[in-house]
Amino acid sequence: MSSISLWMCLVLTIFTWHKTIGCTWMKTPPRSPSMFQVFSNNTITILQKMGHKVSGEPHITFPDKQYRFDHLKADEQIAFISQTLNTVKKLYSSGKYESTSSNQKTFDKFMNDLYRQTSELDQCVKAMKTRLSKSVKRVNKKMSLYFKFLVNYLKLAEYSASSWEDIRSVVLAHLQRLDMTLSSQ
Repeated sequence: MSSISLWMCLVLTIFTWHKTIGCTWMKTPPRSPSMFQVFSNNTITILQKMGHKVSGEPHITFPDKQYRFDHLKADEQIAFISQTLNTVKKLYSSGKYESTSSNQKTFDKFMNDLYRQTSELDQCVKAMKTRLSKSVKRVNKKMSLYFKFLVNYLKLAEYSASSWEDIRSVVLAHLQRLDMTLSSQ
């Protein structure tokens, strides 16, 4: 009888311990950045290096309204960040990105870091089993539509270098905003 209660206690302890850990990928240890922040800074730096000066202003507006979610819980913000990064990854992995052979290593590093972020965040979201509120679902839907607009923008511009530069500058703004979102938590 006592061995059964010991096993039950052990199982319950492990189960509760797992639940309290939460998303370790997003947690910031004392005096150092979280793994998310490290990879986020890397992807921002790499994307900045991938840029080229193109004449003219970008014709793409930034969806500021979608980033006003102070009322959301931390796990809902993580779900939003995950979904947005997955959409960015999908945009760049379409195979239409025109990169020179000298830029290919930089692009591959960008994609690898982005893949690592999305896979870790997807695991966090899955582990949290959060039921998203209607407002989060609405914001996620609007962001999906926004990224479909970006894909259509690229198609209409026939995936030109200047259209990719416009996309790069907007995606850079997204990555920076997502990084700031986490920093403000």
